[in-house]
Amino acid sequence: MSTDLQWLLLRGNNSFIVKRDASVGRTFSRESGNLRNLHSQKFSGLACSKTIAISDSGNGIQIVSKKLKASPTAVARGSNTTVIRPRSGGRRALGITAAVVCKKAGRPDLRTAALARVSALLAAQKEPKSHPAKKSRRSTKAAAAAAAASSGASKSKSGKGKAPAADEDDVMPDLV
Repeated sequence: MSTDLQWLLLRGNNSFIVKRDASVGRTFSRESGNLRNLHSQKFSGLACSKTIAISDSGNGIQIVSKKLKASPTAVARGSNTTVIRPRSGGRRALGITAAVVCKKAGRPDLRTAALARVSALLAAQKEPKSHPAKKSRRSTKAAAAAAAASSGASKSKSGKGKAPAADEDDVMPDLV
């Protein structure tokens, strides 16, 4: 069956269509192999004979593409699987993705969509940097002022208005 006929049969109704409000203006799709998640013939993973599925797996980013001359009945043997290691780096991952999409899968029109999907997965895998909590200047000044006020109040209560004596030579008689 041709891809055009498959699209004519699938475009109206299939289980992967996500219809939202009319204000959005687009119809989305959840099928495997749809890189932009848009319901269109170009990005369809069901109607196209050459599909590319990019997903996150436990051991890195997995790119699955159909072989160019595979029969439609050979599902397992008719696909290439490329795994990009998690610590290989962004530039290497994007280079591998571009090579697989353009050369192995034969879909150079999906190059930008595949690169966008891989870079989004790389950004999601990145661990966020832990920054120490910033200390507010206002809170430290307020704490210092509160500590000074409480220590001044304790001096006046304990000494009854008199300053504590440090040494015998420094003791001054009260004039009041």
